[in-house]
Amino acid sequence: INFINGTSNQANDNYMIHPAFTFGDKELTGMWYGKFETSSKEECIATSGSVNTECDIETYTPEIKPNVTSWKGIRVSTAFEVSRRMQTINYNIYGFSSSQTSYDTHMSKNSEWGAVAYLSQSQYGKYGKNEQEVTGNSCSSHMTGVAGCGDTYSSENGQKTSTTGNITGVYDMSGGTNEYVMGVLNDGTGMPISGNSPSSNSGFNGVLNSGVPVSGGRVLPDAKYYDLYTSSNTSSDIGSLSATACEKGICYGHALSETGGWYGDYYLLVSSSNPWFVRGGQYADDSYTGVFASHHSSGSAASIGSFRLVLIP
Repeated sequence: INFINGTSNQANDNYMIHPAFTFGDKELTGMWYGKFETSSKEECIATSGSVNTECDIETYTPEIKPNVTSWKGIRVSTAFEVSRRMQTINYNIYGFSSSQTSYDTHMSKNSEWGAVAYLSQSQYGKYGKNEQEVTGNSCSSHMTGVAGCGDTYSSENGQKTSTTGNITGVYDMSGGTNEYVMGVLNDGTGMPISGNSPSSNSGFNGVLNSGVPVSGGRVLPDAKYYDLYTSSNTSSDIGSLSATACEKGICYGHALSETGGWYGDYYLLVSSSNPWFVRGGQYADDSYTGVFASHHSSGSAASIGSFRLVLIP
């Protein structure tokens, strides 16, 4: 892993520019990645499959805090909407500018997850401290920033769960809860698949696994807000270099193709019935969790599923 300055898009030697630092038509110098899994200011009881009830509420307020319960039971479309509302509606709560052009808040894309996963393997991450694998958050109550439920983010054991192995890193990327990212399978026409069925989908308009269109949900955001994948076999989730590809081929930088199975992490790809990527694994997955773990889902609300926030200049 190499580092360059500014917005240069010139790779050195055999290196490639990481895709997370291109946002639409803009080249970025960096980004702020949520230090902990997202939590909600409002209390709720997470349930699987809830739609506009329990924790699947667009007007709830996202927060990034340690030692609180992760926001679970939320569909992909709802997670994306509350992330955008931090900028478009609720900017005063966070002390953000009312400007709609000087920054952007959104739900993490899969490629952005990949950039942080790569950082953990760089000279500035755990790899640079000869502690190659990020320790998992094994707390069964889904508390943010902990190792076991009693080891907070500032404790010696808690810091082992960060991407840098100390308090400056990003937490909960191994274990905790499964995290939805904005990474989705192509329906064959260049658009994301919404989900598996009328009762099990992301909440975005589009087509379902069966090819039947679904409407009445949220309109898909601009393409810059999600990573779109193609597959040589849409019914398969078998992990291989050729099974799932990005628009321009192998998904370098997404912590998928070239890192699949590292440290024994889960390595499942998206399929037409489960078109949305899930990252990190949850507390009960033991050795299968990790910053390189990949799984999939229909995009519907899950009682063990959360998400991550991103802010870019």
